[in-house]
Amino acid sequence: MAGMGPTANEQVHRAALACGSEFFGAMLLSGMRESQGTEVSLHTISAQDLRLLVSFAYSGVVRARWPGLLRAAQAALQYQSSSCLALCQKALARCLSPARCLALFPMAEAPGFERLWRKAHYYLLTHMPAVALCPTFPSLPAAFLAELLDSDELHVQEEFEAFVAARCWLAANPETQESEAKALLRCVRFGRMSTRELRRVRAAGLPPSLPPDLLHQLMVEAEVPGQERRREPDQALVVIGGDGLRSDMAMRQPSRGVWWARAFCCGVGLVRTVEWGRLPALPAPGRFRHGAASLAGSELYVCGGQDFYSHANTLATTLRWDPSQGDWEEKAPLCQARSLFPLVALDGLLYALGGRDNGVALNSVETYNPKLNVWRPAPVLPAPCFAHAAAVLEGRLYVSGGCSGTGQYLGSLLHYDPKLEKPGTLLSPMGVPRAGHVMAALGGRLYVAGGLGETGDLLSFEAYELRTDSWTHLAPLPSPHVGAAGAVLQGELLVLGGYSHRTYAPSHLIHAYCPGLGRWLCLGTLPRPRAEMPACILTLPTVQHIAFVPTGHQTKPAG
Repeated sequence: MAGMGPTANEQVHRAALACGSEFFGAMLLSGMRESQGTEVSLHTISAQDLRLLVSFAYSGVVRARWPGLLRAAQAALQYQSSSCLALCQKALARCLSPARCLALFPMAEAPGFERLWRKAHYYLLTHMPAVALCPTFPSLPAAFLAELLDSDELHVQEEFEAFVAARCWLAANPETQESEAKALLRCVRFGRMSTRELRRVRAAGLPPSLPPDLLHQLMVEAEVPGQERRREPDQALVVIGGDGLRSDMAMRQPSRGVWWARAFCCGVGLVRTVEWGRLPALPAPGRFRHGAASLAGSELYVCGGQDFYSHANTLATTLRWDPSQGDWEEKAPLCQARSLFPLVALDGLLYALGGRDNGVALNSVETYNPKLNVWRPAPVLPAPCFAHAAAVLEGRLYVSGGCSGTGQYLGSLLHYDPKLEKPGTLLSPMGVPRAGHVMAALGGRLYVAGGLGETGDLLSFEAYELRTDSWTHLAPLPSPHVGAAGAVLQGELLVLGGYSHRTYAPSHLIHAYCPGLGRWLCLGTLPRPRAEMPACILTLPTVQHIAFVPTGHQTKPAG
């Protein structure tokens, strides 16, 4: 058969390889000499990498652990398989760790890996305490470490952690010249340290390889208070309405205010502040216990909830905000008024799940098609519930906890598939039954935090692992958050506001959990204490043109 040209099977193989790689496409389908024969000799690719690219061309899947994924990404870059490279980089970015980020440093300037390196660079900035403990940390170049420590976006609990990182590196590199050590230590903002932190710095001192008076010299020279560390997220965190207090604190009042976080700032010691911008206020009189979700990161939908404190004040209205219109517009109402329910975006549709109407728990579900502007019934939940939470993980919708129709706290976790006639599959229950909690998907896991249980306020925090169908208890919340808003922003779980069942006082605190550090950090406060409200994430261009409003300032009508 030699010399007779490719067979039908060989043509199929060529087409598959060409679809999987621009390199092979140019070689096998462009009329080059290699496109005519039955054999092609490749001298620049290993058998292992070739098998990987061929397997991807046929399956669209890369089966490998982290080192294999990195090698696959390098092969995909070399042989111009853009789809394989994008898949590998997405997978690599999802499972970063301090050691893996440090291993990526040699590729920081490699063309084609910019997106992955941006993720790794941000991870290093937000996980510095863990990075400093990594065995390969001392191998970082001093200039790059200085760039990290000097960054406004360095995410540390206290400035003392920046000093610890610099000291750790200097202790592992005793040959460092004094001038280089001084340049590194000047990136630590001693002027923003509290008195307690400065005492800890003096107690720790510098490694013996450096002059004993160098630290004192740097602390005296430091600018007070020095430049603050200020993080401006690449997405907008938006908080909508809620149950709040009037500006004169005289009485509770449903809020109309819609705010977005422009920046998170570090003060002295543990002091944190948030710079808030304001979006157009909800129509009067405001609402709470409502659902909100964003579609494509640019359109914001709000529906249901209550505009006053009696069961008769449950709403069915749907509102939409688009920056091209400026103000809120009313869309088709829900089929049924409901409050205390989650609104979730899935596959371009919105799902309103369960809730409560006129004091009665609901098992009904309805779905909204934004193109048709219509709500339609969807398969019902297995049982009525309200004050539950929902989140989407890997394209699947999960519902957790809540209260039953008889007021019992639920510990259930349900996989809800709207394509099935009986859509509910019960999974392993939470360790603690809860309602009024938050749930979010982050890093391939589901996290549930806070809420209310049989014992009252819950600080309990749990994570669900899909592969093992099991829950793990994690570091508890620092303070109660019942009826709080939850969101995922730049790899952290945020819990905002809510109230304490013990005191019924609304909270203005924002707590963030970083999975890589396993700890909670207070990021600052809401413009005002509020509870029973949702939070959403929007793309920045959607909201950046909206004027900045200082924290705590708000016109009276916005509430």
